[in-house]
Amino acid sequence: MADVVLGKDKCGEQRLISLPLSRIRVIMKSSPEVSSINQEALVLTAKATIYYQRRY
Repeated sequence: MADVVLGKDKCGEQRLISLPLSRIRVIMKSSPEVSSINQEALVLTAKATIYYQRRY
C-alpha cells in the first residue's frame, strides 16, 4: 500500500508522489523504543515525509 499525494516538480507541474507504507513501517520499527505503530501515525509520517521532500 502506498500513500499518494499530489506534488509539484521543479518546473511547477503537478505529479503524483507515492511512498511505500510498508517500507516506512520497517524504518519506524527499527527504533528499539517502538513496539507497535498505529496506522494513523504511519500515514502521518508518510505525509510529513512527502511535504518535507517537496519543500527541500
